[in-house]
Amino acid sequence: MKFAYRRSATDNQIIEVDIVPAPECQGSYQVTVGEHIFELAEQLLHHAAAFCKEAGEITLQFEGREYRLFDASQRRRHGPTGAGDLHAPMAGKIIRVLVQPGEHVKAGATLLILEAMKMEQQITAPQDGVITRLLCREGDQVTAGTELVVLEPAAEV
Repeated sequence: MKFAYRRSATDNQIIEVDIVPAPECQGSYQVTVGEHIFELAEQLLHHAAAFCKEAGEITLQFEGREYRLFDASQRRRHGPTGAGDLHAPMAGKIIRVLVQPGEHVKAGATLLILEAMKMEQQITAPQDGVITRLLCREGDQVTAGTELVVLEPAAEV
């Protein structure tokens, strides 16, 4: 089983994780994390380690320490989101895309609608500009911090 994770939501460094049954020992697994290789008994995994995966993030507790890993296949997350931010403020589903690439928009125009926790969140243009790329489609599930739209600011006159 292969995974690719980052140490933090904003980290560019991707860490490869590979878990395979140990060929020489029944009930053991060889775990490769980056350049480090560990061998863990199946019994140890069930009794000394715990993990939880939620929305592209894994929390692993092992030997009294907690490790948080972020799915590297998800778009890089950015800092906190605010009004006019073009990133998902929380995990949810894109229910409506109201713009197309090449379209000119005014500051405050609604670009798309995200449904999260049974509430609709409007993603709005922070400034006048042109939509250069849409990074999502209606029906997409996105995680918090996922970039949704690329908006090129209008040229200053």
